[in-house]
Amino acid sequence: MNEEKIRVLYSDYNTVIKPLIAEIEARIEQFPLPLFNEIRALHDHIARCYLDEIKEEQITQEIIKAERHIVRIILDCYKYLNLSLHESLLLFERQTKNVDLTVLKNGMFYPYYKSLRMEAVDAVRKAKLLESSNTKLALDAYQDSYNIYVELEELIEEVGTDVHWARIHFTVHKSVNVFLWFLSAVASGVISVFLANIVS
Repeated sequence: MNEEKIRVLYSDYNTVIKPLIAEIEARIEQFPLPLFNEIRALHDHIARCYLDEIKEEQITQEIIKAERHIVRIILDCYKYLNLSLHESLLLFERQTKNVDLTVLKNGMFYPYYKSLRMEAVDAVRKAKLLESSNTKLALDAYQDSYNIYVELEELIEEVGTDVHWARIHFTVHKSVNVFLWFLSAVASGVISVFLANIVS
């Protein structure tokens, strides 16, 4: 019975946690210390199950504690991933603050982007509220927000070339406006001088 529970714990570790950790390392290029501490605690509880003098009820308690750490690790993984993805969105928004995003994909990009962004933030907010009362629902909400953030990331990648051209268009448009303002100022000056000469 307990052996099967331990096997399930390691199955979750291999099939759920390890891929999430690999993605965290790929995205933020470091291994967060709090996550490392949770993993150490998980394996410490499992290791205690194999002490020579341990009793069956103690093993059961150690497995329950290990299961809590599994859930905590998964929650933390989604938190780190969601934070990293949210920071990527903020970077995109800073880089495109002078770009008219409403023209991308024939006007379809921006409303969908804003809608998804709001959904992702709402899912994170919901997860934080649920975390103290219902861990399972909180985990689902964190995973939902992660999936939405990934969809947002893919949406941004789809319009990458269009954003580049929109940025160039904005720069050219601004340069033309500055040049036209300069020409009108020069023309105004020339006309003023010309009229002043006629009057005198």
